[in-house]
Amino acid sequence: MIKLSLINFELVEEDKRQAIEELVNQRVQYFNELFKRYPAEVPLELKFQKKTSGWKVDAMIKMQSATLYFEESGKNLQKVVSAIFSKMKNQVKKQKAIERKDYEYKRAKYRKKLLSQKDFEALIDMHSRGDRAGFDNLLKGIYDDLHLDIKDNYMARGKSEEEAEKLTAELMEKIKQEIYETFTAGKDQREEFLDSISDISHYFEQQQ
Repeated sequence: MIKLSLINFELVEEDKRQAIEELVNQRVQYFNELFKRYPAEVPLELKFQKKTSGWKVDAMIKMQSATLYFEESGKNLQKVVSAIFSKMKNQVKKQKAIERKDYEYKRAKYRKKLLSQKDFEALIDMHSRGDRAGFDNLLKGIYDDLHLDIKDNYMARGKSEEEAEKLTAELMEKIKQEIYETFTAGKDQREEFLDSISDISHYFEQQQ
C-alpha cells in the first residue's frame, strides 16, 4: 500500500485544494492496487512549489529495489499533477517488473538446488520426530547458497562485509525457524517445498 505525503500543500489556493486532493487520491488508487501484495508500505511524496512561471511538483516513490524521482512544471496545477502521475506509472511498472524478474530468478535457482526425493522424505521423517538439527543439516547446501545471496544483497546496499555477515546471520535464523515451523509438505510436494523456501526468504528479506 502507498504511504502518501503532501509537502507544501498549503501553497495551493484554498479554493483549488479539494480538486487537487481528489485528483491525487484518484491516481494513488492505481498504485495501491499495484502494490496490494507488496511486502511493505511504499512511501510516495509529492512536493509542491509555486513559482512566478507557475507550478513545479517533485515526486519521490521508494520501492524495495530503488527510489524513483520525478518532476513536472507548468501553469495549470491539475495538468502538472496528472502529468507527473503518468510519468510515475510507466517507470514504477518497469521497476516492479524488474523486481519480479529478480524474484522469479531466485525462486527458480533455489528450486533447482539438489534435494533428492530420498532426502526430501528424510526431511519429513526428521520433522515428524522433532529432529531440528538433522532437518537443518540436510538443507545446509540450500541454506549456504541463500546466505551468500542475502549477504551480497546487503553489501550491494552499502553495508560493509562485517555488517552484512552479521545481518545475514540474524536473518537466516529467522528464515530457518520459519521454514521448520511451517513445514507441512507431503511426499509428493518436493517442488512446492523448494518454492516455499524462496517465498519465505523473499518475504523476510524484503522486511529489512
